[in-house]
Amino acid sequence: MANTAHQQAQDERVAAAALHWAPRFVANGTDYADFQATMNRISRWEDWCREWGRTGQTYEDLACKAEEGGHSVTAGGAWRRAALCWHWGKFVFVEHPAEQRAAHERTVYCFSRGAATLSPPAERVTIPYQGTALAALLRRPDSIAPRPVVIMAPGLDSVKEELQATAEYMLQRGLAVLAVDGPGQGEAEFELPIEPAYERVTSAVVDYLEKRDDIDAGRIGMYGVSMGGYYAARSAAYEARLLATIALSGTYRFDLEWDTLPPQTRATFERRSGSASPEEARKRAAAITLKEAVPHITSPLLVVHGRRDRLVPPHHAEQLAARAPGAQLVMYPEGNHGITDQPFASRSMMADWLAYHLAANG
Repeated sequence: MANTAHQQAQDERVAAAALHWAPRFVANGTDYADFQATMNRISRWEDWCREWGRTGQTYEDLACKAEEGGHSVTAGGAWRRAALCWHWGKFVFVEHPAEQRAAHERTVYCFSRGAATLSPPAERVTIPYQGTALAALLRRPDSIAPRPVVIMAPGLDSVKEELQATAEYMLQRGLAVLAVDGPGQGEAEFELPIEPAYERVTSAVVDYLEKRDDIDAGRIGMYGVSMGGYYAARSAAYEARLLATIALSGTYRFDLEWDTLPPQTRATFERRSGSASPEEARKRAAAITLKEAVPHITSPLLVVHGRRDRLVPPHHAEQLAARAPGAQLVMYPEGNHGITDQPFASRSMMADWLAYHLAANG
């Protein structure tokens, strides 16, 4: 009976993954056919990371074959697809740290092999932060003049590589983008715990940008999705050098729906917050709050949310928009978490809003 119950719990995790994440995977660059084929091979949660790795390996093989034939564009695209597959394999797979770490390393490696064939290419940079360094991807539109820039903050389980599909919309409007793996994310997730006071991270990033002569440091905006939406709103409250900010599907107070979050999400927060137990994770989740920050958000803040968001209910966005003096709310009636079910409409709108407020001329 115990084994049956355990198997059922594993299967429920796979079912929850299929329910919550299919639109996100596709909107961020994974073919729906790959999603279906991979999911059809997964009956137990234990198989999740390995099977996404199998799909990633097919793209690695394709990339190597293309490179041998001198087809650099095909190879670059295949490497980036492989990176996404490895990311999907490890993003909430915290039960087996060694397997997760190996998949993480493949994510970074594969994307690095394909970064140069992006248009514009992605430059890997490091940002000094509290005695260490944060990894980031910088992309600039082709231009002689310094460009306005958008700092991009991933969510609890996303990374800088996953944000590139959204970055394309900003680049097309003349904005440079800097996607950052902050504490508890991507290349920093194994060394640094989640930082509730994320303005410390953003200030370090702005300090770095001010030292570059190919960026207009007088026109800096910020975009964050999911937990990154919280990070962006928090940064807007305390980092005055941000001119305009977007909080997409962000939480107002992370512990409010703790018991109804998917088990993978709770386990991921426990690991990446540095908590020693579920009880400690719940306490640390209470530190993820905008209650004290919202009165200080006086610069333009666009709050974007989906009415059908199952992970972060819409009342989080409504509270933020109602209490932040500089906020504007856009609610998508049929939208899911991250509005990945309407990526073109939502991403175009957000990129247009940032281009307007940062006075970009694409």
